[in-house]
Amino acid sequence: MAKNGKNVVLMRDMTDTMYNPQRAPMVSHFRGTELIIEHIEKYVCPTVTSDQIIGGEPFRFKADTRK
Repeated sequence: MAKNGKNVVLMRDMTDTMYNPQRAPMVSHFRGTELIIEHIEKYVCPTVTSDQIIGGEPFRFKADTRK
């Protein structure tokens, strides 16, 4: 959509990836997703979190123990 000139955003706390931590760059699943989001923010479109759209708290996977 962004490539076709539409105004788009990615909801980053609702984004997940198919990432194998056993392959390069050898980081956790959550860090792998974070790297993809950083790439999208740099090259494709801005991002928001779910709380900016619906209020409340941003979503966080229970297994994600990062700060």
